[in-house]
Amino acid sequence: MREWNGDNEYRTACCRQASWRGKIHPAMTFEELEQRLKLGEDTVTEFKSTVVNNYLVDPKDIAKAITAMANTQGGHLFLGVEDDGTVSGAGTPQQVDKLMLQVSHACNQGIQPPLTCSFQKLESHGQTLLVVEIPRFSAERPYHAAGKYYVRDANQSREARRDELIRLLQSADYHFDEEPVAGSRFEDLDPEAIRAFLDLLYDEPDEADGRQLLSALQCLDASGTPTVTGMLLFGREPQGKFLDARISAVLFKGTELTSEFVDRKEITGRLFDQIDDAVIFLKKNVRSPSHVEGMERIEEGLPEKVLREAVLNAVAHRDYRAASQVRIFVFDDRVEIVNPGELLNKLTLEGIRVGGISQRRNPVLAGLLARARRRENLGMGVPEMIRQMKARKLPPPEFSVGDGHFRVVLRLRGEDGHA
Repeated sequence: MREWNGDNEYRTACCRQASWRGKIHPAMTFEELEQRLKLGEDTVTEFKSTVVNNYLVDPKDIAKAITAMANTQGGHLFLGVEDDGTVSGAGTPQQVDKLMLQVSHACNQGIQPPLTCSFQKLESHGQTLLVVEIPRFSAERPYHAAGKYYVRDANQSREARRDELIRLLQSADYHFDEEPVAGSRFEDLDPEAIRAFLDLLYDEPDEADGRQLLSALQCLDASGTPTVTGMLLFGREPQGKFLDARISAVLFKGTELTSEFVDRKEITGRLFDQIDDAVIFLKKNVRSPSHVEGMERIEEGLPEKVLREAVLNAVAHRDYRAASQVRIFVFDDRVEIVNPGELLNKLTLEGIRVGGISQRRNPVLAGLLARARRRENLGMGVPEMIRQMKARKLPPPEFSVGDGHFRVVLRLRGEDGHA
């Protein structure tokens, strides 16, 4: 037996590896900075001087600028740069830190809903400047500052027109799995994985049309950049971009969560491989009792198809923005599968039990997983899981939500105590 210490070692190792390879929030290089300064302001670039205000900024002006970019296509706000691209600097290290906190406060207090931006300190011409990266697209938009909705028009921030505001509101029906992955390229995808998937969906797909098909399936955006779905399904190293897109599977001795475990596996890679590896772990570690009636062997354990469906649902519907992985806990009397992400909007647990999931957090990802699994004859849905459990005289799956997670419990023992 080994001691269960969580996933700190794994997280630390992966963080070091991913950071070394430049996979997490790719930083702006010096060459990129110099080019942006040379080309000047545009839709995704704005300069702000901090010298005139003792190395501080007007919070309302900053909130307006950031809101405008967030409502358009994101971009970078360069603090410590004059309108003509001259680097005047953002002050001493202490002043830059104070400026960063001021901008962060503007994002959290001056913008509604609150917006999270990333910050980077850079040096140019002997001066330190602060670069604020505004997200390209967010499901929370449109954003407003002081009750006004702004958009970026060329190199200016202005209040949105009525028709623009309507389009912004309509675009709120946006999902994270459709978002392009910053810093990624088509070459980051595995051609063999793509070919195998397209062979499932199409009869002899033309290899030359591979990119076109991936774009149609929303695995690539209009510029050819892999989306979250594309990276999770076909990426050469998906965890380089999404550290927590993985499964932690643990076998415990007994019926309680303890600090000791019998077996453990960290399951990484592409999602199709993760699902298969998780099912292999479950088949290895979940007891499969049976008895003989006459000439027939009657299986009493958890049906493999129920286990696969539960794993697939956890992978398909989890929140990939959360800093948490899918967890599988195997006990003597049950299996628990926990994934980050609570129910969406008005979806209820009862609605899941009687009619399956009607609102999906990752519609593109879930749709492609469903298309592939139907070809494999593995798709059943929650109502069928319930029927399968009942056929083996086992309790129905138990669903619960709390603390930002969704949990399903599959019990090995029925009400009569049979295992």
